[in-house]
Amino acid sequence: MVESGDSVVVGVSGGADSMCLLFLMSEIKDILGFSLSAVHVHHGIRGLSADEDQSYVEKECKKLGIPCLSVREDVPGYAREKGLSEEEAGRIIRYRAFRKSRPDRIAVAHHAEDSAETTLFNLFRGTGLKGLSGIKPVSGDLIRPLIYFTREEIEEYCKSKGIEYRQDETNREDGYARNRIRHNIIPEAEKINSAAAKHIVEASERIGEAWGYLECEAERIFNDCTDLSSMPEKLILYIDKIRDRERFMRSIVIKKCIVFLAGREKDITAVHVEDTWELINSDSGKKLSLPYGIIAEKSFNTLIFSPAEKEVSVEEQGYKNEISFDVKEGEGELRVSLPNGVTAAGAIVGREEVEFEDNRAAENAVKNLRYTKWLDYDKIRGNAVWRTRRPGDRISIKDGTKKLKDLFIEEKIPADKRDSICFLATGNEVIWVPGFRIGHAFKVTEQTGKILKVSLDL
Repeated sequence: MVESGDSVVVGVSGGADSMCLLFLMSEIKDILGFSLSAVHVHHGIRGLSADEDQSYVEKECKKLGIPCLSVREDVPGYAREKGLSEEEAGRIIRYRAFRKSRPDRIAVAHHAEDSAETTLFNLFRGTGLKGLSGIKPVSGDLIRPLIYFTREEIEEYCKSKGIEYRQDETNREDGYARNRIRHNIIPEAEKINSAAAKHIVEASERIGEAWGYLECEAERIFNDCTDLSSMPEKLILYIDKIRDRERFMRSIVIKKCIVFLAGREKDITAVHVEDTWELINSDSGKKLSLPYGIIAEKSFNTLIFSPAEKEVSVEEQGYKNEISFDVKEGEGELRVSLPNGVTAAGAIVGREEVEFEDNRAAENAVKNLRYTKWLDYDKIRGNAVWRTRRPGDRISIKDGTKKLKDLFIEEKIPADKRDSICFLATGNEVIWVPGFRIGHAFKVTEQTGKILKVSLDL
């Protein structure tokens, strides 16, 4: 979960689970050699009680010598604005706060009952194997050190260490579906077997392992049965290659086709997969409308998935006003705000920040920083701007240039996402597409004079 030298942020609400996690991580940080800080999010819901939670967390972190960032947000307002439940809005805001300092790892206090609740909730709501795999101990930058411990064990630890904790009164209410599972269903299951929650977690972990294998196999079949190159902006599924596959695997691959163009999995259900299979068995020329504006069309021995045609305004083709990024030597760091809450920072830096030619570990570390890059400043002719794509955009490669559109296709970026990707450019020459590629002409070499360091705060 954690390596020596990592920076770790722990989410602390003040409840038993998060206080247990805070104290445990504090105990082992010096042993494992990682730095630790805490983040507390005030949701703007519970008034004085929430204020007291914040004060308590700040006080306990100060006792432990752990830096603590408290963030106040209007979760109900955000939920109304985005059309979300308060539960989902709170989750989004919390993780945004956790990632603000860009730590290597984020530790959250999910425990065995949480994982069991998630598995049961997904089962009752209707899910496939993926939804039955519970909460993973490690998922990207998230770690869950308490995932195999029960609530009883956590409270016993707090008691043994004299750790006080706050009680969130909303956890006692049955208004949320998860609370009804927690208060009614799991206690009944534990009357049958006291270790019921742990057994659900163990079963969900085995399901997750099986799903991981099946997903790898489905990816292999997907690559064998589809084509992205012959019809840009579209995905072609070859019917003769998918028809005789096992029904279960066939369904996974069809869903992958829809998800590929949609760019997300939410709201794509078994009904959509079955409707698509019926289309495969229908006459050529038939069409099917799928979520997120995706159209599937039967064309002889192929199924063609494509985004629905739509009118695009001048403003939607790119930023109405390009966002200038005129970094100047000797004037310190320049910061500009980009869409979706992203901030771009740039500054001229010395070679000592990128002298990694003789240090392979450092070289690999720099290559792996997807959202921080070092560029040859002298190669940027004219002003650099942040913008979205427009006709004629090209990016330099080792042996020449290629169309930006071709890069997007190679990187398997869904067609409906390409017009919203923001990148750094000068004229029609692409300097850097964050998360994907630097233009070869702008890479730092031994001949580079001025170096421009650019980073995104996501």
